[in-house]
Amino acid sequence: MVSAIVVNWNGRHYLEACLSALLAQEPPPAEVLLVDNHSDDGSREFVAARFPQVLVFDTGRNAGPCHARNFGVARAKRERCLVLDNDVVLEPGALAALAACLDADPRAALVQARSLCGDDPNVVHYDGGDLHFLGTLVLRNWYTPLERAVAPTGPVGAAIALCFLVRRSAYLEAGGFDEHLFILYEDNEFSYKLRLRGYTVYCSPEARCRHLAGTAGLSMRGAEAAYPARRTFLHSRNRWYVLLSCMRWRTFVLTLPAQLVYGAVYAAFGHRRGHMRDWWRGKADLLRLIPKALRARRAAQAGRVVADRDLLVAAPMTLNPGLASRGAAAALRTLLDRFFAGYWWLVRRFCG
Repeated sequence: MVSAIVVNWNGRHYLEACLSALLAQEPPPAEVLLVDNHSDDGSREFVAARFPQVLVFDTGRNAGPCHARNFGVARAKRERCLVLDNDVVLEPGALAALAACLDADPRAALVQARSLCGDDPNVVHYDGGDLHFLGTLVLRNWYTPLERAVAPTGPVGAAIALCFLVRRSAYLEAGGFDEHLFILYEDNEFSYKLRLRGYTVYCSPEARCRHLAGTAGLSMRGAEAAYPARRTFLHSRNRWYVLLSCMRWRTFVLTLPAQLVYGAVYAAFGHRRGHMRDWWRGKADLLRLIPKALRARRAAQAGRVVADRDLLVAAPMTLNPGLASRGAAAALRTLLDRFFAGYWWLVRRFCG
């Protein structure tokens, strides 16, 4: 039996498709909770009228999806919780496939659904990812045609939080999603906390969902999408927050030169797009959050049983289609990937 938690903020136009597909699963969830971040588009009223079997909660403020997920899991009645964003449409059989994958491994804490592009379900959006030592995610099968996508056959390094089935006990043990991140990099942080505790994370290719337009002003779709300034702000702040809260100090110190190189490249990227004010705002907000990151760190490290060298990778980084794909930018991208891979090879054995 499963408790389903749908996270929503001003997503009324998504909810008909999302909830209809969720309730049509065989077997359906034992309960469905809509956790609404105080929408002003009539979302709560729509769901109450159209889906009376769904429990509707108003968090009272838009504190981000991390807060909404924690709010929902705290109120769920079942050990297995399906958590999904409002712009996710499950395909038939997805919930059963997620449950089968979770039950197959007693150390599995979380299983992500295979995400297909909402505008073209013949293309994989992502199949989970891996934790790069720079704090970013390396996404698997990123914008890969479905017929060419290599399905994961075992645990993955990290999950994307758009649609996943999780053991409630493991979720609470890890402390849930860190609400100071608000959005972006919360997948990295939560997957990191689960895996350093010795839990495994999976992506089930049999559990498919379509991922629609994403978060306005933040998500990007396709090669022509503009890079949002808010994304620059959150990237500038949240990557370092994850490193400070999850990485062992020895690993942090050993990788700091590479972290600074990556940070400088990203700053130049922000400058080129006219986002330097947003980049600096991210750094200023990070300084404010350092005490909170250090408190989160104590809780995370208290449960650690796996070393960073066994959790982190240095695979080529994931970029949005069209970014650094030609000319000098592409050459720089290749050079940086090789530099970071070589650097990690040198220091990995010494990392805690």
